[in-house]
Amino acid sequence: MEDTSDVVDAKYLKEVSRDGAKLIVIASRLEKDQWQLSVQNEYGISSNWLEYFPNSQVAIEAGVQAIEKEGVEPFICTEEFEYLFDENVR
Repeated sequence: MEDTSDVVDAKYLKEVSRDGAKLIVIASRLEKDQWQLSVQNEYGISSNWLEYFPNSQVAIEAGVQAIEKEGVEPFICTEEFEYLFDENVR
């Protein structure tokens, strides 16, 4: 992954499929040498890291390692988000 210093707003994505679930690992550049990591499930619900990473590659690797270590369940669980599936919410 190329990490150019002149790009201010950059985002790198990696799709990961495990146990029938598709997750997207996202590294978003906040500023030079500061990347935010999130893992998004098929419903658009994201798990976001509070720590920042020095580059996109390190962030993506950390997301993939978390999925491999913890499995997909923590990332696909929608238990706290039932309201998103309510027919009355538009």
